[in-house]
Amino acid sequence: MPAPASNPRQLLLHRKIHVADGAYTQSGRGVRARFSSGWSAAIELADRLADLPEAAIDWWAAQPNGHLLLTAADDTYATSLLVEGEIVQGVAALPIFWLIEDPSRALAAALRPLDHLLGCAGEKNGPWLSDGGGITPRWQWIGEQISRLFPLGYGGTEASRQDPHAYLAQGFALALTDRRSLNAADPKLERLIGASLLSPGFWKHAVTAT
Repeated sequence: MPAPASNPRQLLLHRKIHVADGAYTQSGRGVRARFSSGWSAAIELADRLADLPEAAIDWWAAQPNGHLLLTAADDTYATSLLVEGEIVQGVAALPIFWLIEDPSRALAAALRPLDHLLGCAGEKNGPWLSDGGGITPRWQWIGEQISRLFPLGYGGTEASRQDPHAYLAQGFALALTDRRSLNAADPKLERLIGASLLSPGFWKHAVTAT
């Protein structure tokens, strides 16, 4: 694994993104044609997350919980998992082929740990941000707003209309890639995300990287 560096991509690669054993070799031809290794897939995932505010990435990288695991097929979210010989909390597994076949789904899955961390620091049974939780009063206020928006049913997929975690993950991913589309579909969520999760100033005041 490359040595840690201070830029956002390297922080994510060094501290948050892992590649499961066999993830690359057990993936299909399309994955092996696109990527030279599992690590090159990890680099692409880090590049897609690098549009997050730098303060958000710095804070995320400093947390012991909240990890991403590239796999051949597994797409579960584990509250506790053995990763590289260490038990970590809050792990989103996502298949490498999603990066090719469904990039928006991959990005949404990769953002789920932030929802978990901001809601309860990744505790096993704690409320996520999208459940109305929050690790600070500022984040709890944001969580409460999300929990009020979710029942309105503006999620773009059936999953996002049934599950608040999917609602925020998919909205957050769309805000990163196409805010105009999110504004057209769910303007209140777009404005809320823009003023919080995508706001460097909000991050600097709402949490402190340690």
